[in-house]
Amino acid sequence: SRRAIPWTGDAWQWFGQAQAYGYATGQSPRPGAIMVTWESGWGHVAIVEAVNPDGSWLVSEMNFVGWGVVSQRTLRPGRVSLIGFIY
Repeated sequence: SRRAIPWTGDAWQWFGQAQAYGYATGQSPRPGAIMVTWESGWGHVAIVEAVNPDGSWLVSEMNFVGWGVVSQRTLRPGRVSLIGFIY
């Protein structure tokens, strides 16, 4: 609910949908970007809150640790099944 998006579909489809709508995408985290991963059978999306000097990034997300639960976690490059970031 923090970013307005014009597409629908499972989370893993968001990266390609964003490209089709002309959104900038890439492989580097930026604050405010939507992270798209292969986590779960439907993929997963989260919002990048901050990028740390060591290259890790903090995300806010919902439904990762439990249904309806909002949580945060810090991720490191190469340790998540990343599809990409939507800027």
